[in-house]
Amino acid sequence: MITQRSFYLAELLVNPAELSLCTAAGAGTSVQQKPMEVLAYLAQQHPALVSRQELIDVVWAGNSYVGEKALTNAIWQLRASLQQLAESELINTVRKKGYRLAVAPVYLTEQNATLPAPVEPATKAATARRKTVLWSAAGVMLVTLLGIVAYYNTAVTAKDTAAHIVSLTKGNGRAMFPALSPDERYLVFSWRKFEMASNLYLLDMQNTSAPARQLTFSVDDESRPLWSKDGRHIYYSSKTAVYGECYIMQLDTVTLASKRLAACNRHSTVYMDISADGRYLAFSGRLQPDGASLYRLDLQNPEAEPQAVPCLQYCQYRVRDMAFSPDGRYLALTRRAHRLSEEIYLHDLATGQEQKLTSGEEDILGLSWHPDSERLVFSTFRHGKRQGYLLNVTDRQLQPLELEDFAWPSRILLNGDVFYHSNNNVPQLGYLPLNQSVTGAVFPLTAADARYEAPHYNKKQHALAYVSNESGYMEIWKADLNMENRQQLTQLHGMVKYPQWSNSGRYIAFVARLPNEEEDKLMLLEVKTGQLTQLKTGALWHGKISWWYDDSSVIFSHNSNLFSIDTHSGDVNQLTFKGGVWGQMMAADRFYFSKGRNRGLWQLLPDGSEKQLLPGSIFSSRTAWTITGHGIYFLQQKPGQLLVSYYDTNDGQLQDLILLPPDLLHLLSVMSFDEENQRLLFELSTHPRADIQRLSHPLLQ
Repeated sequence: MITQRSFYLAELLVNPAELSLCTAAGAGTSVQQKPMEVLAYLAQQHPALVSRQELIDVVWAGNSYVGEKALTNAIWQLRASLQQLAESELINTVRKKGYRLAVAPVYLTEQNATLPAPVEPATKAATARRKTVLWSAAGVMLVTLLGIVAYYNTAVTAKDTAAHIVSLTKGNGRAMFPALSPDERYLVFSWRKFEMASNLYLLDMQNTSAPARQLTFSVDDESRPLWSKDGRHIYYSSKTAVYGECYIMQLDTVTLASKRLAACNRHSTVYMDISADGRYLAFSGRLQPDGASLYRLDLQNPEAEPQAVPCLQYCQYRVRDMAFSPDGRYLALTRRAHRLSEEIYLHDLATGQEQKLTSGEEDILGLSWHPDSERLVFSTFRHGKRQGYLLNVTDRQLQPLELEDFAWPSRILLNGDVFYHSNNNVPQLGYLPLNQSVTGAVFPLTAADARYEAPHYNKKQHALAYVSNESGYMEIWKADLNMENRQQLTQLHGMVKYPQWSNSGRYIAFVARLPNEEEDKLMLLEVKTGQLTQLKTGALWHGKISWWYDDSSVIFSHNSNLFSIDTHSGDVNQLTFKGGVWGQMMAADRFYFSKGRNRGLWQLLPDGSEKQLLPGSIFSSRTAWTITGHGIYFLQQKPGQLLVSYYDTNDGQLQDLILLPPDLLHLLSVMSFDEENQRLLFELSTHPRADIQRLSHPLLQ
């Protein structure tokens, strides 16, 4: 039985009953049940080395199938929590043997000394020895009392400083992008119920138990709502699910009449905010030749057209999200360099000058100003997890909110409360069998807390390459066809994408951004030796990659065209000049590529000319397709549904294979063909769910 007694581990107080870790200074964090049981059991067994199997037997009742993955995740969570509060490593790993605590635990209720039986003093020495014993006993009692007092004080402090979260929606799809009305009476948000388009809903904050009221009734996706400063109108984006039309809309909250204000970028998410005085609507848009990608619309002029805001600095990076400071002096911006790099910048509205505030971020998931106009709350994607931070824009001090699944914070109230949405989507791997007389369904290959992404199969190795944060960082892994015998291949502690086996199975090419670097790199991993080599393409970023049919070159996308780099000479050649985001090559005369969403399937002929094979109305995918010996499997998007289809490259025939739920996969998914077992491998979204939460946090008060 695992003890529930509290104990000190170095300077930390561990409370298994309350699932908490606390420092003497009052800083604390919570720990999930299973990781806490692992920590408590390691403390019980100290100083013994505890094997992985023993931990699985005790904590997971011997269920090795679940326990193997769960134990790895639990150790990672414990290390992450302990590192936040302790100065040294507290859990030691003995490779292939197990774990032990680095320091001895001290239990609060444990008596560390016993009093001897009283004897009649015969000499002065005996009397002295008795006094020494009494003083020692008093010391032990004093230490115990101090420990109890420290425990009580720390527990009270931790309780007083704990974050408080209230859920406002519960399940049934994705409730996202909360926005509170100026009078704080209503909360508007975008709600996508399962297998339906997203629409806007209104929640009365004086009666949160009542059902939310639906405001829009469209077959298009309505999202990213904003309130006007007077509370009369709501601004939002509306995008068609398939054909990529996008408009910024204005909704009258009294009449529910809506009208179009401006067109927006149909190829990406629209990010918007309203200036502090309520006059201008700012939004992200298409990158102009001069580098401008921020637009503003004068809301006081009904005839106004969106105007590009001149860019003075960092113009090579496209603007994504934005937030006006309450005092009207600044606009906080996020700028994206590429898929693995996005940072926060401070734009001075008076001068147009910008300062870079963050470094090393991958994907910013919303930002909002504190009412003091000195701090920003933002969400970022780190090592496969959505995390929240508080950033001081003056000294750039960064403080973690210690929250899981924190994304898209709303404006912060005067009392420090903030609304956000939690998103528990953790991608997994699955497959669709193709060798059955009746095509059934997609079956899971993984079901764990860790992320599993971007599968690619190689028949020579009989193995999958994929990306996972099972180790605590997003790294390249390989496994057999049943996702067993898993092996971590990299330890970069950065960000990695798009692993692709060479046809021979000797190499895996992938894209990586190393810690504290802004540009990504095209990397080559020799699987047998573990040797890493950078392929110096001269590009600042790289899109999806693949291999030349004879493994002589790696194909990559950059600036919406395809290139190749010779792995021996390093020579770079441009392959397409009219667009290209991903190419796959089976033979010298079989080079197929896509140009982007709704732009069809193409073939690059040996003479360099292009031939369209399927129109954009049929082939809408960017990267969710894969080639086989005689054809191409691909995802085909239609309103409210996804189809897995097959195109025969010999006779041009098209065959629909299976209809899938629209949220199970997406057009940026990765697909790979397992020739041995005749199955398609996917990255699954596993029915993502998001809910609106209200957060009260001591750092924001």
